[in-house]
Amino acid sequence: MAFWEQVKGKTQAVQIKLRMLFLENQIDQALLRLGSRTYDLNKSGGAFGEDEEVRSFLQGISSKRQELARLKEDFQRSWSEESKELKARLEKGDGALEQVEISFLSPAAGKKVKELDLPKEVLLGPITRGKELIIPDGETELQPMDRVTLLGKKKDVESTARLLKGLP
Repeated sequence: MAFWEQVKGKTQAVQIKLRMLFLENQIDQALLRLGSRTYDLNKSGGAFGEDEEVRSFLQGISSKRQELARLKEDFQRSWSEESKELKARLEKGDGALEQVEISFLSPAAGKKVKELDLPKEVLLGPITRGKELIIPDGETELQPMDRVTLLGKKKDVESTARLLKGLP
C-alpha cells in the first residue's frame, strides 16, 4: 500500500502534519542545492544575482515557505477542532484530556517518567519543551516548564495533574 493511501484514513490534522513534514524536507533539500550552487559560483567567480538557477531556487524556497505557513495555520485550526471533539468524547466516558505545565516545585521535575508512581489509568502523551515536541518513554526526564499531555480516567488525570503542578 502506498504511503499516501495509508494517510487517507488518518485525521485531518495528521494528514496536514505529514504534508508539513514533507514540505519541510523539500525546503531543506532545496537549501542544500542552493548552497552547493552558490559554492560552485563562488569558486568560478560567477555572480549570484545574475544566476538563473539561484533565482529559481530562491523562488521555489519562498513559495514552499508560504505554503508551509498556510499549512501551519490549517493544522492549528484542525488540531483545535479535533482535540475539542476528542475531549468531549472522553468526558462522556468519564475520561479526561488535559495539558499541564510542570512546576519548579513539582516532585516530578528532574525525574525520569519510569521513576514516577503514576496511576495506571493515565497516559503521558506528547511533551512540549520550548519548541521541541517529545514523545515520552520511561527514560524521558521531566523538566520544569515542560507541557505534558495527560489522557485517561478523569480522577487519575486530575491526581497526575496535581503531582506535576506540585500541588497537594
